[in-house]
Amino acid sequence: MTSKWIDFIKYKGMVWKPPLAAALSWAIAEWAGSKHPYLAPLTVILSIQLTVDKSVQFAWQRVIGTVAGVLFTAAIAPYLSLNAWSIGLLLLVGALIVTGLKLEHDLLIQVALSILLVLYFHNKMPSYPLDRIRDTVIGAIVALLIQIFIFPPDSVNKAQTKMRQFAGHLSHHYMNAAHWVNAGSPSYEANTLQTELQSLFQELHQTTTELNKAEQSLRFNPLGRKKRVALKKLNRQMEQLRSGFANLADMIRIFTNWSESGKFAAEDQRTWAAHLNVLAKLITDWRGTFDDPAACSLVTDEAIPQIKTPAHMENYQYPIALYTNAQQVVQDFRLAATLSSKAR
Repeated sequence: MTSKWIDFIKYKGMVWKPPLAAALSWAIAEWAGSKHPYLAPLTVILSIQLTVDKSVQFAWQRVIGTVAGVLFTAAIAPYLSLNAWSIGLLLLVGALIVTGLKLEHDLLIQVALSILLVLYFHNKMPSYPLDRIRDTVIGAIVALLIQIFIFPPDSVNKAQTKMRQFAGHLSHHYMNAAHWVNAGSPSYEANTLQTELQSLFQELHQTTTELNKAEQSLRFNPLGRKKRVALKKLNRQMEQLRSGFANLADMIRIFTNWSESGKFAAEDQRTWAAHLNVLAKLITDWRGTFDDPAACSLVTDEAIPQIKTPAHMENYQYPIALYTNAQQVVQDFRLAATLSSKAR
């Protein structure tokens, strides 16, 4: 039961952080003399995002937009009556200023909100403009302190899980390609293989996006030194995965062309089916380092030399291209495992 609560606190920050930060910010706003303390938790709720990077970005936009909108409106409001046209005019002027300064759209929204609310409450609640600025700053500071220093969002483990899953699917696609090549690379199955390859490409894109999110999450995290070291390693491993996918795509294209040329002999089919299975096993073994960094079980050295261009085939276009791609895959994944071994 205790471990479940610990996991909940560590991994479900978006559930408990906003209520905690909202309560603290309200209390601090009241202590600071605010007559509108709800503005502080409002900023908290809006500022706590999925990543630290996004939280900092939104909190900054909220504070800057609020201050700019309040000061602009407070300076003009005494000379305007409250009606539909005055609201529309001020919002238009504010939007033109923000657009003219080429600021972000989210900042425009914050400026517009402050203009609208300050213009409406200016005469009814004279303390509202000052409260809005002070409470917004309080809410932003409380939100960022809790988000950054109390179990900050950790996207690194999620990115690593995505990469491990992709590596498994990539290995599986190499095995599928081996079965296809062993059957002579029939054209009626090539479309199915290409469709599966497109799905794999989409997964590669999602994995890359997750890794980028992890990098953004650590950008403003002063306590994430170990995570940054792990992230650098993941970025290197991601390059190997991209290379493995790119080489597989190239090889499938070349196998298709080779088969359509009518010169794809049965012996070559068997040879390359075996090579693809070797590559699949190599990636599977490499994938094991995610679960156990100490494990570097590589394909045996007897299997690796098979994937080299034989001297008697140097003048053949298709085999040369295939061996080039295959050697690149071997180099990428063996290098990654070697670096992991040396790191220990």
